[in-house]
Amino acid sequence: MTPIAVNDCFGWLHTPVDARRNDVAVLICPGLLGDELVAYCALRVLADELAGAGYWTVRLQYPGTGDSCDRAIERPDGHWAAWQESIGTTADWLKSVSGARKLLICGMRAGAMLATLSASHRNDIDGLLLFEPTVSGRSYARELMLDAELHGGRVLPSGGGIEVGEFNFSATTIAQITGTDLRRTTMGATRKVAVFSRAGTRPVDECLESWRQAGVEVTVGGWSSDLDSLVGHPTFDAVKLPTFRDVIAWVTTAFPLARDATAAAHPQSALPAEATLRPGGCIETTLRFGSGQRLFGIVCNPETGPSRHVVIIVNGGRDPRYGAARQGVEFARRLARSGLSSLRADFAGLGDSLGPPGTENIISHAFTDRSADIRAMIEALEKRGFRKFTVQGICSGAYHAFHAALVERRIGALMLVNQPLFSLPQRPDEITYLHHRQRTPLFYFRKVSSLQSWRTLLEGRVDIGRTLHSLWVRGLRSARLGSRRIGRALGLIRKLSFAQSSLSELCERRVETLFLFSPAKVDLEMFRREFTLEPDALTRYPGAEIRIVPRMDHALISSESRHDAQVEMIGFLSRQR
Repeated sequence: MTPIAVNDCFGWLHTPVDARRNDVAVLICPGLLGDELVAYCALRVLADELAGAGYWTVRLQYPGTGDSCDRAIERPDGHWAAWQESIGTTADWLKSVSGARKLLICGMRAGAMLATLSASHRNDIDGLLLFEPTVSGRSYARELMLDAELHGGRVLPSGGGIEVGEFNFSATTIAQITGTDLRRTTMGATRKVAVFSRAGTRPVDECLESWRQAGVEVTVGGWSSDLDSLVGHPTFDAVKLPTFRDVIAWVTTAFPLARDATAAAHPQSALPAEATLRPGGCIETTLRFGSGQRLFGIVCNPETGPSRHVVIIVNGGRDPRYGAARQGVEFARRLARSGLSSLRADFAGLGDSLGPPGTENIISHAFTDRSADIRAMIEALEKRGFRKFTVQGICSGAYHAFHAALVERRIGALMLVNQPLFSLPQRPDEITYLHHRQRTPLFYFRKVSSLQSWRTLLEGRVDIGRTLHSLWVRGLRSARLGSRRIGRALGLIRKLSFAQSSLSELCERRVETLFLFSPAKVDLEMFRREFTLEPDALTRYPGAEIRIVPRMDHALISSESRHDAQVEMIGFLSRQR
């Protein structure tokens, strides 16, 4: 697969092994917000399997999403129009590079809505492949508003814009979304549609019936458990990605490839060059590195040229390199505009970095040791002339950055956002206690008193043994840490904990460390038990400092949270130069 840039949009081109021109190509349109994050790796596998079956395939990132530039969404007509335009532009580009005459567009959730709208305005879209399609724009707009209210903590007035995640939707954009209903969409030249959904709903059924009456051949595919990682997966466990057997079977049957036996394969030199993006004040280039060039990242340099000091931005949780609300992209570009280079990169088995051979279709465990990956990032950057290295991470990314600094002496500074722990429980499965550590007794009381919760339990959709085990681990760990803190305060325990001795070691090596925390009790819990939260908590650790940022949330989802965290980190970096 080859990273591409089409009219300021980042994407991936997946070519057949022989790179031979065929008459059908596929464009994949992701969902938005959490739908995009969760399905990211699964859609990569789908693109690989389509290319393996002979179809040139592109995975698109719309303007203002993923690693794409933002200029298109800054126009008066807003996101919705810009996203549809990006689909059309990329479709034309894909046809030109692949030689295809016909296109199949694949969409996930809101991406299915965008794909269908684009198909209704073109005469070269022969088919649609839709996963969990969003049919009603009005319902989706309500969903966005609820999400915005949940994170913003206040009720929003109707008829206005919405800020949710990385998006600041104008009233015009919300009106465009609200006015969309696929049940009223004219299908144009589209002849065949396949829908894969977990369960039929009335809007979807009505939509498909209206398309059948318009002469469209509609196939409703079965949703097997194999497809579950498209819509959700455990936060910490390794996850097997779908094989898409039924999906590929439908594509190859509905759109068999007609190859010209005399057509030559694309010479390597004729394939598109790897992507270069130019957001304002920055130049971004792709980087493949590590063993077998299996790891991937994007280097963001100031427009005036690279700095000697580089900030390495690593994955938080299971999110791709750009982050849950694109905080990785936003931070990288802000750094470049202030004169600093950065690399935002995926750990092995996340985003677009492949795991070791044989694990390409597995999302790796969030707390797998990442020291080798961070070392590979530093070595790749050294080859580009960088000499000073700071590592920044959120949540599990902060944990990995901390541990990498203990073994990698080239790391000179750390910026750790809401680091959840300093060391893992001895048993790997005990990490599941993190699922439950922020839940209060009231949460479980409500669950026990909920009829729906009992139905879920009786249907076997909850691993009650694992849940009880993680609660036991949470209580035991909390009691142990609390007793150690009391013992140290009373002078009964003099031996330093792992966190204290490790931070002391980093300070002796003159590694500068910034701990950033939201004011949420759960985010502060582990640090408070190890170091306390008093103003002088880190006076014994020269070069280490802590900031509790009032408007910051755990994953930097809100714009205020991202802004305040970035101000703190850029201030910290300015003191390192």
